[in-house]
Amino acid sequence: PTLVLDGEDVSLESIVLNGAAAAPQFVDGKLLLGNMPERATLEIVSTCNPAANTQLSGLYTSQGTFFTQCEAEGFRRITYFLDRPDVMARYKVTLRANKALYPVLLSNGNLVSQRDLPDGMHQTVWDDPFPKPSYLFALVAGKLVAREQKIRTPAGREHLLQVYVRAGDLDKTDHALQSLIKSVAWDVDRFGLALDLDRFMIVATSDFNMGAMENKGLNIFNTKYVLASPSTATDVDYANIESVVGHEYFHNWTGNRVTCRDWFQLSLKEGLTVFRDQEFSADMAAAAAPGSAADSARAVLRIEQVRSLRSLQFPEDAGPMAHPVQPAEYSAIDNFYTATVYEKGAEVVRLYQTLAGRDGFRHGMDLYFARHDGQAVTCDDFAQAMADANHHTFAPHL
Repeated sequence: PTLVLDGEDVSLESIVLNGAAAAPQFVDGKLLLGNMPERATLEIVSTCNPAANTQLSGLYTSQGTFFTQCEAEGFRRITYFLDRPDVMARYKVTLRANKALYPVLLSNGNLVSQRDLPDGMHQTVWDDPFPKPSYLFALVAGKLVAREQKIRTPAGREHLLQVYVRAGDLDKTDHALQSLIKSVAWDVDRFGLALDLDRFMIVATSDFNMGAMENKGLNIFNTKYVLASPSTATDVDYANIESVVGHEYFHNWTGNRVTCRDWFQLSLKEGLTVFRDQEFSADMAAAAAPGSAADSARAVLRIEQVRSLRSLQFPEDAGPMAHPVQPAEYSAIDNFYTATVYEKGAEVVRLYQTLAGRDGFRHGMDLYFARHDGQAVTCDDFAQAMADANHHTFAPHL
């Protein structure tokens, strides 16, 4: 068999297969290794140029700090790899850098060790114990400060929650941290889904081409959805931060622990997680409302969600960009992140809860995770779990 690895704007320095130098071929920008054994150890040394990476995809620099953005196909701009969502692997990452220039070195998972090295260098080692696709890989290195808080879950496990920003922004991070604390507690209470790492980190940067990214244990945000000060932020800003922080955290299970088999299943993680963050926001609004006003708070928020759907997604459905929640084809995956996939996808998920009831929906979610934790699956797998858990096909509604 031939191993085909994706690569873009990377330079191959060496490639060793089972201890011996290999001779790959390059076809249409892909690295090919023929006659691969069933099991092998492959060592690849490659280089990339983050400073010249103006696409903000892969590994890039911004104001002296290194960041990554690997969804959907950015990891191939870091090194040669099977850059597909259905290829899930464990990652152990060692970072070395000049300590004065890059005092903070972060990656996915748990911090295994950190130590100083000669000549002003230092090193951190991170281990993510959960298999993940390459689009969830993350790395941050730079001069950052953190607001942090330790929490203890109902199961008794202690976790460290951190929000990293540049020094001048630390006073604007309290709401984001409190939103993260609420998100962790809500996911346990509503769906029985606990934080599975020793720590959970959010990093905010102004040079980020997406609103936020759910990299396993190391979310990277645009500052718009992290920083808030009472003197400048509106109520809408505060609500959006709470919602987006919740959304990216909830991906820890719906998107990370269970991910997409291919990009045609994008709504499996995005539509489902939008629904979850909508439910979170509704519960938070109800909890903040006095007495009998809780139901009204939920209703007002739902009206706002439907207004957004009508103003953003309805025109998409009525125009030349119309497409189903699960499209049959695409010309570029970057064009796939649409209101239909996200917002209409969330409405499809909501139908399951409407038809099965909140308890029935929870039973379906429990079965979905019991069957598929650690797997890359399809929208049909989610539908089947809902049907089996509720002994109902949900046809012809869905």
